[in-house]
Amino acid sequence: MSDDTQSRRREMRLKTWSRFGNLGRKPSEYEIVTHNMNHTMKEVPLEIGPGAHGNRWIRTHRDGMALAVDDWDGFRDPDKLIYRDYTKLMDEQETYVDSLLEEYDERLGIDATFGASWLDALSRLLTPFRYPGHGLQMMASYVQQFAPSSYVQNCATFQVGDELRRVQRLAYRTKQLALAHPSRSFGSGERDTWERHPAWQPCREAIERLLVTFTWDEAFTALNLVVKPVVDEIFLKQFAHLARKNGDELDALIADNLYLDAERSRRWSAAVARFAIGRAEANREVFARFITAWRPHADKIVLGAAPLFSEVAGSGIDADAFQGEVRAAWQGLLSSAGL
Repeated sequence: MSDDTQSRRREMRLKTWSRFGNLGRKPSEYEIVTHNMNHTMKEVPLEIGPGAHGNRWIRTHRDGMALAVDDWDGFRDPDKLIYRDYTKLMDEQETYVDSLLEEYDERLGIDATFGASWLDALSRLLTPFRYPGHGLQMMASYVQQFAPSSYVQNCATFQVGDELRRVQRLAYRTKQLALAHPSRSFGSGERDTWERHPAWQPCREAIERLLVTFTWDEAFTALNLVVKPVVDEIFLKQFAHLARKNGDELDALIADNLYLDAERSRRWSAAVARFAIGRAEANREVFARFITAWRPHADKIVLGAAPLFSEVAGSGIDADAFQGEVRAAWQGLLSSAGL
């Protein structure tokens, strides 16, 4: 039998799913709609000249990263989310939040019941988050665009959607508070708080530095394993506790719901780290180096936020205990990531 005949027979035996390699099974729906969909993973990523700025940027900041993984397509999202499932999940969560707003604000008029102390706290803790929220969204977009495989890219894409959802809900709540309390600066004073209030400046500095962190592995580590989890723990979970102490069940429940998105981000981020370390033990040191470099920013964010919580009248929050809880939650994430 000639070599050409043997080659044709081998080609005829190839199955529809041969691009997945020797799986030994039919790929799942998640794998079918996710695998190898990152069309920039090629020698010349963009369909422009090899020396064009875009291609040189990708080669420098994605292909030149320190993490060494032989096959990023081996990673799998722990939640195995696809677009259809994500939109269904978000539809359910948004329906839930809409029902909260209808019940607590439109029917019960909860915003009108807040005292001056809690309104001051909301103007410092809740409504200014539109600014860092946009920063986290932009950074998640960068991590998504430069992700080394479509399996990682999809996770980051859904994170972008989560951040946009968060900002939209905060904008909506800001407008509701402005309508309920027109004499206050809801909707107009948050930028000054974000840019000038001492407690916010560590968070502002960290996010601005994130936005000029270009190499993919450091950008991913700094965002998803350091800054975002610390910020989420403070301004979602700890905020929900504080809101309940002040009779604001509406904002507590919304924060609880948004925290579900934060937990999903933590799951896939920890899974990426474990996957990379499993492929090459030297990657543990790469992650450790970036975490060490960004840890001071996390510590300053926690220190800065503590007075915002402990100084709310009647909160009963101890600043040291607050810091300990946030750091313990962050360390739990790092431990789950194998770090």
